[in-house]
Amino acid sequence: MSIPPPPPSAGPYSQPGPYGPGQPGPYGAPPAWYPSPPRRMSALAIVAFVLSLVFPFPLLPLILGIVALSQIRRNGEKGKGFAVAAISIHGATLALWALIIGLGVSGAFDDGPPAKRDSGGQVTSPGSEQVQDIRQGDCFNTNDELEEYESEGGEAAFSVSIVPCSEPHEAEAYAVFDLEDGPYPGADEVVSIAQEKCAGTLLTDYVGDNPKLAETLEVYYYHPQSSGWAFGDREVTCFLGDASGSSTGSVRATGSGS
Repeated sequence: MSIPPPPPSAGPYSQPGPYGPGQPGPYGAPPAWYPSPPRRMSALAIVAFVLSLVFPFPLLPLILGIVALSQIRRNGEKGKGFAVAAISIHGATLALWALIIGLGVSGAFDDGPPAKRDSGGQVTSPGSEQVQDIRQGDCFNTNDELEEYESEGGEAAFSVSIVPCSEPHEAEAYAVFDLEDGPYPGADEVVSIAQEKCAGTLLTDYVGDNPKLAETLEVYYYHPQSSGWAFGDREVTCFLGDASGSSTGSVRATGSGS
């Protein structure tokens, strides 16, 4: 009688299981599972979104939003919606400001028909004009208070009301000149050039020894700002104004009036 051989050994470390020594279960062992770590929220995307709402620094929210998107793609962070919203909101805000400035420069905000002039360029009937259209010898009323300029120049309003000098007016332009082309030189440099030229011979050549020159008149000037510089504004307008009230007649040495 033969004796059947014993079953093959599964090794010294094999442990018998319910399905036989060293045998897997009917469906195999379940794979190990570990929860994935939570994704971080991109702080840069949140900062860009907040800045796009309060608009404290031009272009900064746009730049931060683009950088945040790049980091999110690389690091797998959350916050893509905040970054995209920051770019969209700030882009729309910049476009709106550009439209407003463009309309202002083009004269779309003028309050009425332009002033009428005779063949010599003298104003014969009042009208609304862009500041860039003021000519030497024009008398006009501003849309703001002269005290705001403090005799140190100011950002040109979009328009003024030009009137014949025989009618009551707050200011009279005695010189108009353009600054040199090139990159915007900065507000301090623009003011320095305007102040030096407006207070020099341009004034004395215009008024001469006019006895009607009131002591209350002061030198003012409009000068281009960085926003207007980008649209080609280089013009400086020097004018005399009386912050205490309006007057009639011209202060020009060759002018006439009451």
